[in-house]
Amino acid sequence: MLSSKRQPFDYKSQLAGFFALSLLLGCQPSGPSPEQALMEAAQTDAQAAHRLAQHRLAGQEFDAALRWFEHAWALGQGAAAAPSLMLRQRQHGKLATAQWLEQQVQLQQLSLDGVDLAALGLWHLQHEAAAYWPYWQQAGLTDQPGWQSEHGCQLTIQPIAVNTTGAEQWMLLQAEWQRDAQLGQLPVCFNTLQLISSTELACSEDSDRRIGCDYRQLIPYIRGQQAQQLLILAGRGKASYNNGIIQLPERAELSLLRHEFLHIFRFMDEYALPADAAAEVCQPDKLYPNILIGKQQLAAYQQYWGRLPDPLELTPVATCQNSPYQAYRLIAQSNSMELYQLDLPDYYLQLVQQQLQRPELLMPVHYFLAYKARIHGQEADWWRLMQLAEQLGYPDASRLLSQRDQRGLTPTTPAPAAGHHRGLVAPIASGD
Repeated sequence: MLSSKRQPFDYKSQLAGFFALSLLLGCQPSGPSPEQALMEAAQTDAQAAHRLAQHRLAGQEFDAALRWFEHAWALGQGAAAAPSLMLRQRQHGKLATAQWLEQQVQLQQLSLDGVDLAALGLWHLQHEAAAYWPYWQQAGLTDQPGWQSEHGCQLTIQPIAVNTTGAEQWMLLQAEWQRDAQLGQLPVCFNTLQLISSTELACSEDSDRRIGCDYRQLIPYIRGQQAQQLLILAGRGKASYNNGIIQLPERAELSLLRHEFLHIFRFMDEYALPADAAAEVCQPDKLYPNILIGKQQLAAYQQYWGRLPDPLELTPVATCQNSPYQAYRLIAQSNSMELYQLDLPDYYLQLVQQQLQRPELLMPVHYFLAYKARIHGQEADWWRLMQLAEQLGYPDASRLLSQRDQRGLTPTTPAPAAGHHRGLVAPIASGD
């Protein structure tokens, strides 16, 4: 009888014990998940860090992927170098990547085995510089003969690139220039390509703004050069012409080079200029080869240039839209100064050829860099560069050196970029 009464109690006790055991077992810590185990291993294991970076990249977690690729690289995983640099360029840009890598190398944080330094413009980081230059020579990127036009060298341009992309693009552009029916007939020559470190020249990469570089870094490269103009293939953004410097993105096409080349000869854009540029350009006392600032300039234009197109067709253009004046071109044809992919009119080519008969009147880059040196207190550079500009025949350089000799004066602002006679000046910078 007693045993039969205890059975329900014993059964309930067994159930309670089972549930208690289940709860205890449920509270016991389980082993780490594969993801947690991989993250723990990745802290010190290069291959694990590389696998984790690949997982993050597959999930489009780009910032996390970059961190783990770079960590794997620092731990000695050479295969992580290429994706690290690719992602860093995607996230931060080419220049920032070059600057970061240069810093890491200086701190001896990373191995450069298998890294294409030339692609980032860091060829100077090669431990054995003499052993590295043959790479460029074999690739045809240095020691080029340049190009000597059969029509003479009234104007010489010094091309500059900061990395493999720009250097290879220049090789294509130079070949295309020679084959071009119009450009190839000009007495314009190109010096051998000059390579400068990307981190030294530090050209900007904002796609919405004109490319800008630290132009003062160019001074050592032109002290002994007789080239009047520089052409730089570097950075990303909008092309421009700035006082002797054609600035192009590293993948520029010949049509864009042609457009900026015409700015050397004071051709103005035939699309609407921003208000600040229009205020500088759109003045009725300034004459340009391709536009009039008001129809009343026609007589002065003809007197100066000694020619008019045939037929003469005054056509409104948008150049001075953001100013009180209306600009007109002298031909009806839409052309490369309005949209750079369009053709170069024969009349514009004739005006270029006319100015190339007096190349000393085109402002050389030495004059502009002398100004840069002066405002930064580099008196010796100012003096030497202004002398080089004078040797090239630039009249304003002779005038300023004469003033300095007579009264100890130096300029605080650059003189007008072109003209050398009353009423003919060009803006300090122009371009797209």
